[in-house]
Amino acid sequence: MDFQTSPESSYTGAILLDVENFPLKLDLAKHLKLYCRYPITIKFAVANWLNSSVSKLDRHLHQQGYQLIHVPKSKNAADAQILTLGASLQLNYPQVKEVVIVSHDAIFNYLHQTLQRQGQNTYRVYQQSGNIYLDDFVSDRNLMVTKIPDTIPAQAITLEQKIQTQIELTLTKLAQKSAQKVTLSQLSQEFKVKYQKSISETLQSNKLPKSTLNFIQKNCAKKIKIEANGKEHYLSLKSI
Repeated sequence: MDFQTSPESSYTGAILLDVENFPLKLDLAKHLKLYCRYPITIKFAVANWLNSSVSKLDRHLHQQGYQLIHVPKSKNAADAQILTLGASLQLNYPQVKEVVIVSHDAIFNYLHQTLQRQGQNTYRVYQQSGNIYLDDFVSDRNLMVTKIPDTIPAQAITLEQKIQTQIELTLTKLAQKSAQKVTLSQLSQEFKVKYQKSISETLQSNKLPKSTLNFIQKNCAKKIKIEANGKEHYLSLKSI
């Protein structure tokens, strides 16, 4: 009797690691086994390896099977390289069905959307307040994966950055559902469904000024366009 291998059994996952955004000596693939649906076998680590803050991680990541990619010292060079890698994954690695992007930078929201439209599962991994978190876009949930090890100091992600990213992700989902612009009240309602608190409640509980509009104007201006029509405010994502 001939046994045929299920096509799904040959699927795999990939990690795109922004090393300077996540300079930790950690076996991340091992920690993600519980959450990802396929084994992670394709690994890229992008950094300016001349940077003293990450240069000692090269051996550690190489031993874990990462392909080490060097970028010059230039603003957003690592981001641009990761975007290029992500956009070409389907062509170069058709067996990849899941992608973990290890960075909290909001610019990768667009890469998540592109990969999802191609039928791939995507996840975001980032560090905050001594912990490592996972945004699982497949199940639409946020989870704490593990605590940050003490071996390498972590670069802090501020509360404002985390809330900013949550707002941008929420607006992205609403915009995908409707061709029309999203109102500020719709955004806040959807945010509360996803994160159990409205934006103003989240700001207040973190002892930040609780005006949703002011927060978005101050922290999300690069990604979100706000238009006023009477008493209502309409939001839309800016193109890159």
